[in-house]
Amino acid sequence: MNAERTAAERTAAERTAAETASPTRGRPDTADLVAVVLGLTAFAALLALGRGLTFFADEWAVIAERGTTLDSFLVPFNEHWLGLTIIAYRLLFDLVGFGSYLPYLALLAALHVLVAGEVYVLVRRTSGPLVALGATAIVLFFGSGFENLFWGMQIGFVGAIALGLAALLVLEGEPTRGRVVVGVGLVTAGLMTSGFGLFMLALVTLDLLLDGRRRRLAVAMLIPAGVYATWYLAFGRNGVAAIQDPFTIDALIRTPAFVFEGLAVASGSVLGVGPVAGHLVVLGLVVMAIVQVLRGQPVPARTLACVGAVVAEYAVVGLVRSQLGSDAAGYTRYAYLSGILLIIGLAAWIGVPRLPDDRRLRLAAVSTAVVVLTLSLTWNTVLLIEGRSLFGERADRTRAAITVALEELPPGLDPDRAKLLDRTVTRLREVLAEHGAPLTDSLASDAVPPVDPVLVAKVRAQLASTWSASR
Repeated sequence: MNAERTAAERTAAERTAAETASPTRGRPDTADLVAVVLGLTAFAALLALGRGLTFFADEWAVIAERGTTLDSFLVPFNEHWLGLTIIAYRLLFDLVGFGSYLPYLALLAALHVLVAGEVYVLVRRTSGPLVALGATAIVLFFGSGFENLFWGMQIGFVGAIALGLAALLVLEGEPTRGRVVVGVGLVTAGLMTSGFGLFMLALVTLDLLLDGRRRRLAVAMLIPAGVYATWYLAFGRNGVAAIQDPFTIDALIRTPAFVFEGLAVASGSVLGVGPVAGHLVVLGLVVMAIVQVLRGQPVPARTLACVGAVVAEYAVVGLVRSQLGSDAAGYTRYAYLSGILLIIGLAAWIGVPRLPDDRRLRLAAVSTAVVVLTLSLTWNTVLLIEGRSLFGERADRTRAAITVALEELPPGLDPDRAKLLDRTVTRLREVLAEHGAPLTDSLASDAVPPVDPVLVAKVRAQLASTWSASR
């Protein structure tokens, strides 16, 4: 009787867990409301942290050299197809100009919160509301990817991820023909937004191929792949060749180590143990997967698809950026995507948690979950603050460079050849004359410190040194 009662109780518990994980039962519910509150809190926090920042690096190239033209849409930016990103960024710049950097960060933060919301929906469908809330909290405050949270130009990277995850959601279950068309459109748009769109294409394709019910739909992904291949042959290969030939023996040899390094960074970021311990985590997960398969328990298709997309990400980046060495695998712009995909994949592997009947085991399981969540949030919050500090320093240096550009150059320096912010001084002056100088912020004037004269002197000295070396 006791055995029968225990079996009945377990069956009831599993049924309850499955109903809890159902996306249609009693929605919106408390978990949904908590997710919304977390999203709004993260949005406000990111804007508060972003006060006082300003335009950086690639943003100056878009402002000075790109417009809302077909040429700007098609010509690669470095090696990326940033067509939609450049159009969106230029439209925003034409609307608000240099007045404040906060609108750019607001768009970026909104896209980031959208990504976190998509993660919440995806994880809730595979693992229930509690795991979904934990995953969403980590993503929302994912300081391991801080470049994509404080640099307005990264609307391209984050936007491509949002489009790819939207396609993943649209194509779940048994999608209709209309949903397949929408999914294809979303993936194609992602490819036109940034190079990250390639990895989202890999994710969606693998997710379809590894699911027997939807495998036939994978052929639809040939459409966005064909669109990108056409663009690459016509325009993109020139952008890649301008940096380096990625298909060299040296690059191929370095790529496996780069991939392993990237997986370690992603694992350490998600679990809050850092990239060094992340190497052990990767090896441990591989062993667990092998043991599970040997026991006749396959790893979920969604998990394999996410890991496959992460491997594709670091393999491509490793080939294109091999000259930077394995340290480039730790760049936060890449960790943002790999970490998020790993969160989705691990959640699918965990499934809906079922607590053990034994009280001590139950306590141990809950304690472990709390420790992992605490470590992850602590690690990523610290990196979030450190990342903001780094971008604050970059903002100070940008304003110092603008100050030097606006003053009279030392005798002998040719403004048509001397460069500041990767533009000739003449071109930079033209941009500033047309749009104004972002030395203040109309929406956060109290967060912008006076231009540091020491930094101005350093920029002036560096300009003179660079000029002398180039002659």
